[in-house]
Amino acid sequence: MAPYTIDRVADLVESVSRPVDPGKLTIFSTFRNEMALCPAFFEHYRSIGAEQFLIMDDRSDDGSEDWLDAQPDCCVVRTRFRFGEEIEIQLEGAEPRMQRAGTFYKIALPHLWFDGAYVTYVDADEFLFLPPGVGSLQEIAARLKAEGAEAALASVVEFFPASVEGLSGPLPQSFEGMLEAYPYFQAEQLVALAPGGMELVGESKTARLFAHYDIRPRVERRGWHRIYMPSRVRKAQSFQKAARHKTPMVLRSGTSGMVDTHNASAPPSQSVLLTLAHFVYTAEFADKIARAISWGAHANGAAKYRYYAELLEKMGGVENGFLDENSVRYEGPEQLVALGLMRW
Repeated sequence: MAPYTIDRVADLVESVSRPVDPGKLTIFSTFRNEMALCPAFFEHYRSIGAEQFLIMDDRSDDGSEDWLDAQPDCCVVRTRFRFGEEIEIQLEGAEPRMQRAGTFYKIALPHLWFDGAYVTYVDADEFLFLPPGVGSLQEIAARLKAEGAEAALASVVEFFPASVEGLSGPLPQSFEGMLEAYPYFQAEQLVALAPGGMELVGESKTARLFAHYDIRPRVERRGWHRIYMPSRVRKAQSFQKAARHKTPMVLRSGTSGMVDTHNASAPPSQSVLLTLAHFVYTAEFADKIARAISWGAHANGAAKYRYYAELLEKMGGVENGFLDENSVRYEGPEQLVALGLMRW
């Protein structure tokens, strides 16, 4: 069979729960068993201007599939292959390659409906901050359009409690509740805009925690890998760095779109840097580790989650174990601007 291309992405769609309106400002995401995050996610993005949600549901079985179907502003896409299954793809100008289907969905699915529109790409545990004085996502899209920019970059800022004890209890049901429960972040710049692109200038909180708690990569040999393990498989079990940047708003056009889960084909605006709050360390952390390892659908067989499990064990009982000299409590978007994590 020929590789899947963006022009063939419709072949991968089994169903869509309701018609997609290409004229509405749309949030695109992929979900699998994200029921705990659904209320806060939808409430937050509705409050900042989202008019429609396009969710690729990866066969959830925690009740979220029915919940998503019941939302009148949500179009649920079911697909032929699961997120973690590998398929052969070919992007324009590139050689064919094997790729997780979920990554290809992020690149290709919005192309079915949103020609000439800005689409907001986020994961279920990512919450976009509006810049100071900005009231909606529509204002961001309008600014990008006015300056002729096809994409907006974002710093991905991990939020966390003071210690592992703060990961207990139910997950908050609102963005404000999430910030109250997990109020700390690192006061360090992560990405700098540069002509034609960007530069990574800082380390993620996860990388700093791994270093502090002396968590080191190790190779696990299972099955036939006990006899022979290819170098790419061995390399895959090294640390997979937590995201420090993403491109959450992208113009979908013949020359513009996503090329992977973090980057767009077009250079980002040089006057706009957004901020995504990434809630990794929450009441769902232990369960998410267990699910990811069980599924193996994440990058490189979810190798990163083995290290997360070790981190959680080592941090148990450590007072203020998440905090260091650069950990600060969130106060408002002006703080993000002052730290170089946002520009407007």
